[in-house]
Amino acid sequence: MNARIAVIGLGTMGSMALWRLAARGAHVEGFEQYGIAHPRGAAGGQTRRFSALSQSEVQNTPLALDALELWRGLESTSGRDLLTLTGGLVIGRPGTPALEQARESLTAHGLDREDLGTKELRHQYPQHGFRDGEEAVRDTVTGYVRPELSVMTAIGAARARGAIVHEYTPVLEVSERHGGGVQVRTHAGTHEFDHAIVAPGAWARRVLPEAAEVVQPRRVVQSWYLPRDVSAYQREVFPVFERVGDVRAYGFPTLDQATVKIGAYLGREHPPVADPDNLDREITTTMVAQLREIVTTFFPGLHPEPVTLSAHQEGYTPDKRWIIGTAPDQPSVITACGFSGSGFKFAPTIGDILADLALDGGTSRDIARFAPDRFVGAR
Repeated sequence: MNARIAVIGLGTMGSMALWRLAARGAHVEGFEQYGIAHPRGAAGGQTRRFSALSQSEVQNTPLALDALELWRGLESTSGRDLLTLTGGLVIGRPGTPALEQARESLTAHGLDREDLGTKELRHQYPQHGFRDGEEAVRDTVTGYVRPELSVMTAIGAARARGAIVHEYTPVLEVSERHGGGVQVRTHAGTHEFDHAIVAPGAWARRVLPEAAEVVQPRRVVQSWYLPRDVSAYQREVFPVFERVGDVRAYGFPTLDQATVKIGAYLGREHPPVADPDNLDREITTTMVAQLREIVTTFFPGLHPEPVTLSAHQEGYTPDKRWIIGTAPDQPSVITACGFSGSGFKFAPTIGDILADLALDGGTSRDIARFAPDRFVGAR
């Protein structure tokens, strides 16, 4: 295959695109402004939730099932364990839209589900503090992915197939060439390619004109707590979960046999980031107090004071849908950004879609709802 493709940004989506392109035999070069698996973007915090169900759109479930197959393929290629299925819970009050959507997506695609009421939940999962009337749906195709290891593994698999990786190489400009293709300019010089895939993460506003007004980088805080009895938080008895509705939180079983990771929304939206190069990593005492209240109420078996806190950043769109497709006015540039806190589990599929677009000019997967130009009329 003679196609020459550049991948700009080698975080979650860029690393997977590099792997999928190299696996198909393309000549592919990746450019990353920092090092591989760096901690400045979204791919951090030890775990990311994987689930085949969707709490927003039923048509996302086939993409997740495709991703499951590709995750297993990357594991087979690398010999590394990246995705662990634990089963999962989505917890909320009756009628909560995200809970009902989760049920619908499982049913629509023939996936096993079990509905649990408050009494059953309290009996089976005493690690949680359930409010009267709360219910949950339980499924078997939920678990966690290791984000940092996944990025590094995808890059390694791409390199093994001949991909060239330029670390600590900021891209200064991507421009269309007269007659087709693109030029990628760095401090080291100018490179020419047939197509460029731009996957900038939280830096989307800086490098993609179509994202400047619609992709907002936001800060996400994750926290870890000491359990009073760590045996109660093993993956066999404490599956990956998400609370939806008026209280939004998520969590994972212990990985290190010492701590349990819990994440929570402390407002309607995560706070905006003014400058992705200078992410504010300070966690205020006010935020800690909010986290303490959530943990005390809903996770009574955990010591409520977080022992570890970390801050990460990701780009969010107004409608929380991703941006994937050919950039407006740049037919040789393919955009992938604005994953809005829901992209990691789909990453291998998204990488495969980006490879489709670069090599074939289209994809068999339904991505019309992610079109980059959908916000043009709203600006």
